[in-house]
Amino acid sequence: MRLAVRHFALVALLALLAGCSTIVTSEKQKRPMMEQFIGGQAESALQLAQKKHDSTEGKGDELVWLLECGSLQFYLGDYKGALASFRRCEALIEEYDERALVSLQDTGNEALTVLSNDNALPYRGWCRDRVALGIYKSLAYLGLNNEQGFRAQVKRMRGEHQKILEDYQKFFEAEQARLEEAKSKNEEVAKKAYSKDYLNDPRNQAFLQDMAATEEVAHRGYGNFLNPASLFLSALSLLRDGEWDNARIEFSHLYQAMPANATVKQYYVTALRNSRRDIPAALKGVKPFDFPLDRDCVYVLFAHDLTASFEQRLIYFPLMFAWPVCVFHPAMLNSLTVEGGGHSCTAVPLADMDGILAQEFSRRMPARLTRTLISALIKEAGYIATMAALDRSDNGGSSKAVLKLSTAVAWKTYQAMFNTADTRGWFLLPKEICLAQLPMPSSRKLTLRGLPSENQIELPENCGSAIVYVNAMTPAKIQCQVFPLPNH
Repeated sequence: MRLAVRHFALVALLALLAGCSTIVTSEKQKRPMMEQFIGGQAESALQLAQKKHDSTEGKGDELVWLLECGSLQFYLGDYKGALASFRRCEALIEEYDERALVSLQDTGNEALTVLSNDNALPYRGWCRDRVALGIYKSLAYLGLNNEQGFRAQVKRMRGEHQKILEDYQKFFEAEQARLEEAKSKNEEVAKKAYSKDYLNDPRNQAFLQDMAATEEVAHRGYGNFLNPASLFLSALSLLRDGEWDNARIEFSHLYQAMPANATVKQYYVTALRNSRRDIPAALKGVKPFDFPLDRDCVYVLFAHDLTASFEQRLIYFPLMFAWPVCVFHPAMLNSLTVEGGGHSCTAVPLADMDGILAQEFSRRMPARLTRTLISALIKEAGYIATMAALDRSDNGGSSKAVLKLSTAVAWKTYQAMFNTADTRGWFLLPKEICLAQLPMPSSRKLTLRGLPSENQIELPENCGSAIVYVNAMTPAKIQCQVFPLPNH
């Protein structure tokens, strides 16, 4: 019994060292920060995020908070700080990815996931996070008037997507390997874990509804974790250099991802014409843009509302265990019309950030759910075995009853303490990124309609073109960030 107590204490200590979200969900820890941000207090939200990052530096949850710090720094116009945070994020991801699949540290953490929960592993970021990092970095370079940095970053993004696919495949295979190992070591437990009886438990109806909602949103993803916003920025960089044929390739990928999007069709047809390529029969009726895209043009990226986050739900199997579900937040700012110089354009969807995340979550869910079930059943089996051992012990009378009671309380406390879902994710991302474009008005003035209040934007006199990033993740405080681009 003393050994069991020492073992429990060791697990608790190691889990706390691995990351504080092992006991308190990441979503609960982020609530104060999110409340401040939603209320329009981005500076206060950043202070909270930085404080949490400082407390987790060097631990498994560091990346979780550093991503939020970068978003808030970008939102507040601190592009230098945002770049520093995002570079550190990339370094952490690379560090985690380059670790051997079976290393001393990861072996210890993997064991902890059975004894505690998935939060014991370092947060490596969803694939969506990794692509979004590149998008934010490219815009941050423009915020520092560093177009060369922007060009270099979007060029890297072209190769990074393939790397993300390859890394994900390795990650997916590793998850499957961990599941197979858990099954081989706990065959009887694994058989129970594969039972689908929990689907008929009326207490699980809310969970099943959450999962059905996620599956529905997942159909809006683009496959292979593609983010069309990164394709657009890459194509924009190419066409500004006059590389229309290479831009055409990027727009063709964009068209394949979003074949019904009228604006995407226009971009593709315009690129086909400028690169002197044949127009496919399906696009013969599509008119190209009647103004230049490579100069004297304004591109408006409308990043609105908050992306999906994760919350904890309880599943009964019949024992109760915690599991993360996607929570999709309502769109309150899903319309934007841009006017200027006699032209008007309504922003159309470019990247469904919810769909990208839901698609990945749905694909990874089966293996993760089974592994979580095995972990929960092992904990329960440990409790049953311990209580059975006490029943067979020679101790009798009141001392035995007290020992059984104290042991039961200790085990149930341990199970409840580590019955925590992995709700870690990058919460301060937009729900959707939309796109509008129009010729540069001679007045250098734009009017934005559809927001809580009409916004007037004045563009710098010396810019040939510009990207306007309308950062509208909360109606309480909308930031319009202007990134001037010179004509070449």
